[in-house]
Amino acid sequence: MTGFECPKSKRFKPENTNNAMSRLRAIKRGLVLLWTIVEIVARLSLHAQLKGFDMEWALPARQKWIHRALRILGVEVEISGTPPKGPCIFTGNHRSYLDPVIVLRDVRAIPVAKSEVASWPLIGYGGRVSGIMYVKRESKRSRAATIEAMRQVLRGGHSVLVYPEGTTHILPTTMPLQTGAFRLAVEEGLPIVPMAIEYGTVEDAWYGDDTFVPHFLRCFGKKKTFVKMRYGQPISGSDAQVLARQARLWLDENMVQMRQEFDKMPQATTTV
Repeated sequence: MTGFECPKSKRFKPENTNNAMSRLRAIKRGLVLLWTIVEIVARLSLHAQLKGFDMEWALPARQKWIHRALRILGVEVEISGTPPKGPCIFTGNHRSYLDPVIVLRDVRAIPVAKSEVASWPLIGYGGRVSGIMYVKRESKRSRAATIEAMRQVLRGGHSVLVYPEGTTHILPTTMPLQTGAFRLAVEEGLPIVPMAIEYGTVEDAWYGDDTFVPHFLRCFGKKKTFVKMRYGQPISGSDAQVLARQARLWLDENMVQMRQEFDKMPQATTTV
């Protein structure tokens, strides 16, 4: 993550979560969510032990849990565009640990996550038994192994979800995109599907030195967390650099548009 200063939205004002009621709401949600995590991880683990890892079973089970989890957290998502059904590489901008959860509510794909997530209690293990691929971004060997794992997933008829910026941030447009996923798309003759995400307030983003618990209390102490999600048209080509530029241009344009739309919606802010 990066340490950029968080700009203040002029119109879409954040809800005040620095009070007992908001903290209590977030704690209650966290406890309920924790129970559902224990439940889904136990189911995934038991199924894997008895029958081996079955992607056709694990992905729908994970989707059902995500629908439940987002309701518990009070997350409302407005979606534009339709993700394709066939194998592809979904590439998006990165704001928060919540980004892939929101995407995987509607998309059956195998995400690539940074290796640090593998050490998160329950989450890391649950990710492994549901097919998540972990990569050490600073390790060339790990990156190469992850690309090959992605290749096998795609050849098996499934999609992959990546965040080629490599980190979360709060900049109004994307950081430079790493091109590994774009080279893979060219090699396998599969499309890149750009997807842009933006949150109701920039304070919902998780970046810099922000730690998990304070962010969770701040973000989910609100009655609602509003999110906009856009899927672009699949793009294909024979040049990875060109694909990356096309994806980045689309992402930047849609990120700016969604931020502007949120800034014109003061009525969307809820109160405690």
